[in-house]
Amino acid sequence: MIDILKVLIFSMLPIVEIRGGIPLGLSLNFSPVEAFVISAIGNIAVIFPLIVTLNLLDPYFRKIPGIKLIYHKAIDRVISKRDKYLKYGKYALFFFVAIPFPTTGAWTASLASYIFQIPIKDSLWIISAGVFTSGLIVLVLSTTTISFI
Repeated sequence: MIDILKVLIFSMLPIVEIRGGIPLGLSLNFSPVEAFVISAIGNIAVIFPLIVTLNLLDPYFRKIPGIKLIYHKAIDRVISKRDKYLKYGKYALFFFVAIPFPTTGAWTASLASYIFQIPIKDSLWIISAGVFTSGLIVLVLSTTTISFI
């Protein structure tokens, strides 16, 4: 049970996410399916609370003097690129998450979906699909690497 919690919590961490949870699960002798499922649950579990928290904190970000100027500049810069999101739509967010590189996981995608004002229900399924795809890539790479060793 402790090992399940380790993998679950490790997969919830920013930057590490499912890309680190699966190898950890495999190193703790979970089957590939168990490592994938536990890591995916952990990584997906952060999406909704993160987007909701960002939306709740938005009014405060807009009012705090030190943060206000930086926040508005960042939002304006991102909003100016919203046309690209609208052009490529949900595929852009999906591929952003699906490619298992550092900083392209659920945390960053949740932030992007908040900034681009993508509806939460759309963000949830798009980011989750990206997490699953990224997890499958990591799983294949991890299991083939382990079998070579």
